[in-house]
Amino acid sequence: MNEFAGFATPRGGGWWAMTRFARDAKSKPILGEGGAPIIFEDELGATKAALQHVLAYFNGHLVCSGEIAGGGIRDVKRAAAEKLFRGDKSVEVERVRAEA
Repeated sequence: MNEFAGFATPRGGGWWAMTRFARDAKSKPILGEGGAPIIFEDELGATKAALQHVLAYFNGHLVCSGEIAGGGIRDVKRAAAEKLFRGDKSVEVERVRAEA
């Protein structure tokens, strides 16, 4: 009934990444351009793609961690820091005492 799944299945000389969400009655392949299923060379690539899509579904507008896309935790944290401290922008803070 309320079942979620992400897995790889062998099809046509390659692998398909399959996802199943609670709103669907059965598993469906991840589709590429033109609406055709994406064929992966190996099971690991298809499994990573399925996991990436399932995590993106649960996280809403967030995509997924960089580890699944092939990066490391260090790369993800560095990219977040670079985004935060990019350029010569500085934030000036003025301390104001509250009057009692």
